[in-house]
Order: sequence, then C-alpha cells, then structure tokens
Amino acid sequence: MYPSQPGALEGRHAAGPGMPGQPPRMVGLHTMGGLQGSTPVNALASFVTYVKALEALDKHHFPDEYAIHSDRIKELRPFLRAHGILDVMEIKNPEVAALIGA
Repeated sequence: MYPSQPGALEGRHAAGPGMPGQPPRMVGLHTMGGLQGSTPVNALASFVTYVKALEALDKHHFPDEYAIHSDRIKELRPFLRAHGILDVMEIKNPEVAALIGA
C-alpha cells in the first residue's frame, strides 16, 4: 500500500532512514514492544528474551518492569503451545513455569 492511499500509514511510523538517500523505513507499531508474530522462532526468541530479562530483575525493586515482563511471557503461552514448544522444552525456573502453566 502506498503512503498516498487512505489508511496506508495507519498504525505505522517512520523508523529512521535505511541507507543514505533513502526515505525512512515504515515499521508497524505492533512490532514496537509487543508480539511480533506467531512463528515458532519469534515465539521462542521472544520467550527467551523476556525470561532472561525477568530473571535479571528484582521484583521488589522493579515491580512495574517485573509485571510487564510477566505479562509478556503470559501472552506468549498460546504461541508456545500452538507450535509444540512446551511439549519438547522443560522450564527450569519455577516462577516462569507457573506463568505459562507448565
């Protein structure tokens, strides 16, 4: 869809220039901090990223950040289940296992 068409830029913003002399790249807002897709690789990579970030946080000193990462992990549960990742992977951290119901 071209930017001149109605609705073409809805939910998008410029992410900065690509190469010199090129126009800014357009990035969907859903890729900025939310789930990026439902492929097994994206679900697993997002899961590992959020779990590592969660484990690095002290939930007593950073309760808001801890809650945000916990919510993101919970959002990934259906994707991990749908792709069979939880069937072949054991969650070692009991707090994380409780978040996804493993």
